[in-house]
Amino acid sequence: MMNREMLLPRKLEEQGRADEIMEILEGLKAGIRPDTQLQFPVIKSGRALEQAIRKARLQRRVRPGFEDIADKLTSEKKGLTRMSGKTETVAKERISRLLLFSNDGAQRLYRHIEQLCKQHYPRILACQLDIDGRSLGTLIAGDKGARGSGMKVIIIEHKDAVADILLAVLEDTRSNESGPT
Repeated sequence: MMNREMLLPRKLEEQGRADEIMEILEGLKAGIRPDTQLQFPVIKSGRALEQAIRKARLQRRVRPGFEDIADKLTSEKKGLTRMSGKTETVAKERISRLLLFSNDGAQRLYRHIEQLCKQHYPRILACQLDIDGRSLGTLIAGDKGARGSGMKVIIIEHKDAVADILLAVLEDTRSNESGPT
C-alpha cells in the first residue's frame, strides 16, 4: 500500500531521487488479491536489489517471518506513541520500514499484510517481489538455510537500508529500460 503523500527516507530526498523512485513505484503498482482495492508495487528481482538485500542482512537489518514482524511493529508503534506524548513537536512520518513479500503467498497472508500496512501507515511501505518464497529464502539465508523451506515475508528495519534498497530498485529499473549491453 502506498500513495504519493508518503515520504521516503530523507536520504533519498537529499540525493534528489525521491520523486523518481515514487514515480517508478507508482508505475509498478498492482493488486495482490482479486477482492481488494489496495495496490502494492511489484518489483522484479535484479542484481542491484539482491545485493542491497544481502547488504541489509549482513547489517542485521532484515527480520523474517510475519508474526515476528507484526510483533516488532506493534512494539515500535507503542514506543512512538509514548514518545509523541512527551514532545510537542509534530514530525511528519516517513517510511522507515520496507516490507517485502513473495509472489506465492496464500490469500490469507496477503490479507494480513494489507492489515499490517493499514495499522502502521505511513511508516511502512510494502512491495511484492516477483520471486517465490524459496527464492526469497535463498536470497536471505543462502543455499544452506533455505533448502527445505522458504520465506514469504521480510522487513527491512532501518531507514538507511530502506533507502539503499529503493535506490537499487531505481538502478535495476534503469538497467531494464536501457536493455542488455
